[in-house]
Amino acid sequence: MISSAKSERKRIVFIGRKKVGKSSLVNAFCGQDVCVVGEDTETTTTLVEKAMDLPPYGHVLLVDTIAVDYLNDLKQNHLEKTIEAISSADFVIVVLDAREKLSPEERNIFYNLKNKAIPFVAAVNKIEYGINSELINVLRVLNIVHFEISCKEKVGIDALKSLITRHLPMEQS
Repeated sequence: MISSAKSERKRIVFIGRKKVGKSSLVNAFCGQDVCVVGEDTETTTTLVEKAMDLPPYGHVLLVDTIAVDYLNDLKQNHLEKTIEAISSADFVIVVLDAREKLSPEERNIFYNLKNKAIPFVAAVNKIEYGINSELINVLRVLNIVHFEISCKEKVGIDALKSLITRHLPMEQS
């Protein structure tokens, strides 16, 4: 159960395919190792929440979700929790692998976020390995704001945070 202090925080939800760096981005975002990451670690199979302060905005709750291409293999309650996390999001970060093409699941995420009017950005991660220009071109054609980042080298994380603080709804006093 989420405590009332956590539920009052704006929710920033991280979503994407397996091994794109969602958990690494959560760790880089909050400056702590709250999510287990590594080449030989399993894909996240439960939601991970981390409360933090996001200056100058204030209190937020980061939510690391189950990989969208892993959801079909899981039990219905895992799928429902991920859908609930996205539906209750104040902002969504769709994490993409810079080396890959946009998948049908990712296109579907963008379509649904636009239809539900949930603010979002694409975080194109792993730029240290190169960038697939086709991915960037498709994001531009779809009119999707994106940031090229590297969780491994801590590049672009502060710019991403800055964008989010500008797009989160202000807390009511």
